[in-house]
Amino acid sequence: MAPRIALVAAGSRGDVQPLVALGHGLRRSGYRVRIVALETFRELAAGLEFVGVPVDPQRFIDEHGLRESVGGGAGPIAFLRRYRAVVEATYGPLLGIVWEALADVDAVGFGTLTIMAHPLADARGIPRFAVPLQPLTRSRAYPSLAFPPSWGKLGAACNLATHLLEERLWWAAVGGVVSRGLRDVLGRDPFPRGGPYDRIYADEGFPFVYGFSPTVVPHPPDWPAWHVVTGFWYLDAEESLPDEVAAFLDAGPPPVYVGFGSLPVADPPRAARTVVEAVRRAGRRAILLRGWAELDLDGDHDDVLVVDEVPHALLFPRVAAIVHHGGAGTTAAALRAGRPQVVVPHFADQPFWAARVHELGVAPPPLRPRRLDADRLAAALDRACSAEVVRRAAEVGERIAAEDGVGRAVAVVARFLDRGRVT
Repeated sequence: MAPRIALVAAGSRGDVQPLVALGHGLRRSGYRVRIVALETFRELAAGLEFVGVPVDPQRFIDEHGLRESVGGGAGPIAFLRRYRAVVEATYGPLLGIVWEALADVDAVGFGTLTIMAHPLADARGIPRFAVPLQPLTRSRAYPSLAFPPSWGKLGAACNLATHLLEERLWWAAVGGVVSRGLRDVLGRDPFPRGGPYDRIYADEGFPFVYGFSPTVVPHPPDWPAWHVVTGFWYLDAEESLPDEVAAFLDAGPPPVYVGFGSLPVADPPRAARTVVEAVRRAGRRAILLRGWAELDLDGDHDDVLVVDEVPHALLFPRVAAIVHHGGAGTTAAALRAGRPQVVVPHFADQPFWAARVHELGVAPPPLRPRRLDADRLAAALDRACSAEVVRRAAEVGERIAAEDGVGRAVAVVARFLDRGRVT
């Protein structure tokens, strides 16, 4: 019987969809694939085995005050406290579900919760690998994603120091919760003193199969050879555009897409008014994604269409520009579409991707959420739609579209499972 691989993707759609794409690639190569993700993404993973985590993300955001924290209304200390509360509330049940999901699999890839990989997989006696969507490996080439990208100007030694500091801070905040949860499941202490990071990055038997493009993030020279950059993992849409979206596109010039995906926004009505006013000042129409940000407008507007969900792969090539939050999934879709971008990053890996697309020449400098107003956004849209940025976005899009990230990742995973190593 074909080997069964579990892919663990606890997070938003942007965390799950690329792993579903990888899962389908593995299935086409003869593996059985099980996705472990929030129950709300069961339909997204159709065609693969699925184990759902029964958490309502919208309710969770509201119960734990994350809308204010992530949306710009709280400082980093308040956010860290709320994040710890989230970990305390979810880690125990989540660990139990993941543990049971690994009972009958032959290998496991962790897209998120990588820190679980060694203790859980070792206790099950199965190979494990990481499938992250953002660069996590320590490096002198760039600062930790927990620090502003501008810190990279301080040099290689500072870059490496930010990675080590971020590990210590994160472990101090939630390491005790993580360890207790794993101890309850496994019946023993899962980590050495000081945390798991040295083992994670030094273990050749724990490869990192990265799901982003080498065009955007080339393999840094100080990364181990078993940390491999394969390309973005795209799940191509089988459906067509909704009728109302197709009709809106056909009724006028290419609009601007505005969407913040799974990112909550502190004041949705104000945010919606701001972006629509900016798009109008730039002389454009708009498609506004409601999303977890709950962006919406009162009344009907001929030049604005509000949608709940639409396939990025079908919509993005038909818009003039893409305004988004800098999540890995949306950034990947915008890059492949070859359209200019305006990025308003909030937290986590979003500032990193915002800086990278600006450095690639496909977006103006990122906009700060707390300083976002119609004037700044309209000016950024004018710059994004300039001939030079449009040309550069098309060039980068052609390069990325030619990459086969899923195919390369499948080959790396297959080689690891066959040989026990990547190199």
